[in-house]
Amino acid sequence: MTQASTGISSASGPGDPNCPICGGKGFVLRDVEITHPDFGKARPCTCAQDFIRQSRQRQLNALGEFSALAQMTFETFRPEGVGLPPERQRILRQSYEASRHYAANPQGWLMLTGGFGVGKTHLAAAVGNAYTSAGGQALFVLAPDLLDHLRSTYAPDSPETFDELFERLKNTPLLILDDLGAESSTQWAQEKLFQLLSHRYLQRLPTVITTNLPLESIEPRLRSRLLDIDLVTRLHILAADYRGGGFQDRLVELSELDMHSGQTFDAFYVPSAGSEKLRRNLERIRNITWDYAQRPEGWLALLGRPGVGKTHLAAAIANHVRHTQPQVLFVSVPTLLDHLRAAFAPSATVSYDVRLEQIKRAPVLVLDDLSPGGSTVWAREKLLQLLDHRYLSRQPTVFTISTSGPDLKELELAEPRIASRISDSTLCLHCYLEGSGRPRSGRRMNFGE
Repeated sequence: MTQASTGISSASGPGDPNCPICGGKGFVLRDVEITHPDFGKARPCTCAQDFIRQSRQRQLNALGEFSALAQMTFETFRPEGVGLPPERQRILRQSYEASRHYAANPQGWLMLTGGFGVGKTHLAAAVGNAYTSAGGQALFVLAPDLLDHLRSTYAPDSPETFDELFERLKNTPLLILDDLGAESSTQWAQEKLFQLLSHRYLQRLPTVITTNLPLESIEPRLRSRLLDIDLVTRLHILAADYRGGGFQDRLVELSELDMHSGQTFDAFYVPSAGSEKLRRNLERIRNITWDYAQRPEGWLALLGRPGVGKTHLAAAIANHVRHTQPQVLFVSVPTLLDHLRAAFAPSATVSYDVRLEQIKRAPVLVLDDLSPGGSTVWAREKLLQLLDHRYLSRQPTVFTISTSGPDLKELELAEPRIASRISDSTLCLHCYLEGSGRPRSGRRMNFGE
């Protein structure tokens, strides 16, 4: 006994009413024996493929943000930015071209990293818009929203179960996950995110990820997958404040580096007279800070009495680094705390949470004048909160600390919790500049020539 494959012409459905195969129903039944496992199972008719694709994309759009990001295309992206130096123009152009190439044939994973406002979300949305315009199915969703959607399936009135939604997310043809790292850090959230991305990793399903986080801050199991160079193409964008229409770093209003623009490595002087021991000490630390500036990793603490050159060397590091990393932040601790307090004012244009997050995630942070004692309980707690984040994420950080000796005893007495982080020799290198703090004069040290 067989079952006919033709539909009923008078039926309404997703198919073409004039289709000679299904008659408008949009599906057909295979002509097979009753004993065949496919007997009675409907399959989409060829005339309904466009309807099914559009329906599935509407389902994905209901989860994601594409309707709000329709204007974020490759045509509206400025691949040279505005007012960027040539090197950053080149990096932004390369990221643009690589993203366009990926959108034409999504294979593997594409990871866009960089600071706030550099154009990551625009490029990720442009990939999705180009792919769906060509007939593909894509889901663009913020990491926190994705987890909220999953949680919502536990509600009694949810239109689909957790398993149904999770399966759809795991197997969507192209998943674009924006702002990885902004999601909740609960164990449940981290586990679901890992399960989702681990499935796509094992199946090699096309995935685009954007994040402001350095890789070392990402959950270790997920980080190991993101480091797979055979699957993941990583693009790091240095073009600061792409959205702002110019070369304006979001941290620039905080930074005091322009006040120290003359404090470079070439301008650092070592006394030509006096103690040979002092001269060797300054030369050694000068070399250490120069090496650190070439490749900032871990923490560096410059210790010594006021006036021995700590701030000069710290500023020299920041001035050198900002040629390759525009989001380096050089700020004195008192100024930093003033900015945090100002964020509570009704007229503040940036909220306290956003301001603290910007400082916590600065690619390179130079904190000048971390002096023991004299701070309020609130100030100590904010500093500890900031340093805890950078301690756990191992982000490059430089300190200048006024001390009367080569150790942190004074800081330990005043701020023991902060001192304990800076005392960790596995992360932080301590350099004690000898001298009484008298103005230095003598020959200039020339480096990097």
